[in-house]
Amino acid sequence: MIIDVHAHIFPYLGGASGYKTPSDHMMHFQKATALSPAKSIRRVEDQKIVDGLVMWDPDNPTPSGRIDVNFRAAKYGRFEWTINGVDYTVSVYAPSLQGMEAPPEFMIAEMDYAGIDRAVLQNPWLYGRLNEYVSEAISKYPDHFIGQVQVSETEAYKENEILELRRGVMELGLKGGLYYSDRRFWEINYEYNIDSEIFFPFWEEVRGLEIPVYWCLSSQPDPEHPQLSTFERYVNAILRFGNWQSHFSEIPCVLVHGLQLSAISTEEGFRELPNEVWEIWQRPNVNLEVLFPIQVSWEGVDPKQLDYPYPEVRPIIKELYKKLGPEKLMWGSDMPNVERNCTYKQSLDYLVRYCDFIQPQHMDMIVGGNAANLYSLNS
Repeated sequence: MIIDVHAHIFPYLGGASGYKTPSDHMMHFQKATALSPAKSIRRVEDQKIVDGLVMWDPDNPTPSGRIDVNFRAAKYGRFEWTINGVDYTVSVYAPSLQGMEAPPEFMIAEMDYAGIDRAVLQNPWLYGRLNEYVSEAISKYPDHFIGQVQVSETEAYKENEILELRRGVMELGLKGGLYYSDRRFWEINYEYNIDSEIFFPFWEEVRGLEIPVYWCLSSQPDPEHPQLSTFERYVNAILRFGNWQSHFSEIPCVLVHGLQLSAISTEEGFRELPNEVWEIWQRPNVNLEVLFPIQVSWEGVDPKQLDYPYPEVRPIIKELYKKLGPEKLMWGSDMPNVERNCTYKQSLDYLVRYCDFIQPQHMDMIVGGNAANLYSLNS
């Protein structure tokens, strides 16, 4: 059984998608675009690449720092906005996302074509507030999908978010885990973070529900230490997770995206991680995604230097395999996002066809067996 632990479904991205208004939804894509200067922004009228555009107050990371530029979904994987009467566009997804939606039937067709048996539907806020949408998909296609629950990370200390977590798992059947990201803490200017004690009652509820947590950790800005490098911020994120995990070690965890290339990339190659990071990853109940093709287009990773079948990342995979063992690694694709860099099938083949240093029985664990154990699917 081949299980993709990182896939997405979503309705039309230009809609409200569970938010109060489409504009409330688009705020998150606008923020993501403002934070990603590596993306190629073009003028719509002549498609010339431009830079230096400002769509968010650089001194105010919170929602009130948003600049009104009529940020909106276009077609063919693109978003558009307007500054001083001039329209600009950026490709966030591959042009194959023609209608800016990825319904369950689309994912099933892609899975069948690539030979994927099941997919874990990660449920981040970027695509919308989609607990009901994901629940309907797993109810309709229980043999294809495992669904996750979503809450508002920065408000997880509130009773209504704890109730939503419980409803998602107990009523909506979203038992595939909780999607939880540190990327959303910009909304509160990093007043709290993932290991803040104010969230402990929420985590007690997670522990009681006996679901895994899929952690999306990133190199978020640190207002108290603005001089820190991307690498240092990434290490700090892992250390904060380690602090959280020391309090809730019984909760199974999967680190979304696994080892992040954008944090360790330099012009000379990849940086070594400190031992304290490896020690956290080696703890029981801590697992990493093996998910590299999607990272080729991230800021700090030169896509000209990395191309299918990505031989440059094999030493990294070999190190993960050696230091962590096959039982802690899980393959993911980030479909349909990954199609901006390679096909769905190639996002699996770069691993199973070209990483011949991984023993066959261990490869079976990485591309499905470990996830099957996590979700008790072997029976």
